[in-house]
Amino acid sequence: MDGILQVQAAANAEYFFQVCEREFSVAEGERVKSGILQAYRWQYIVSGVEQPRFMSLLTSLITHSQASRIGAALGPIMS
Repeated sequence: MDGILQVQAAANAEYFFQVCEREFSVAEGERVKSGILQAYRWQYIVSGVEQPRFMSLLTSLITHSQASRIGAALGPIMS
């Protein structure tokens, strides 16, 4: 899921740069890309993970080992 969000955020940032009527420095462009990705991650991943019902259902369907891998993958996204 995060890979999809990374591709979509990059594409949307590039579109934003094309239609915006000003130039962005490299640092500004990176902040825009990072901000879009962070927003998408929150909208599509973090907001769901924070829902107790979702986590309850998910943990009922996976093993402890799978839960550990998911937790490790979510670490960088949740911070």
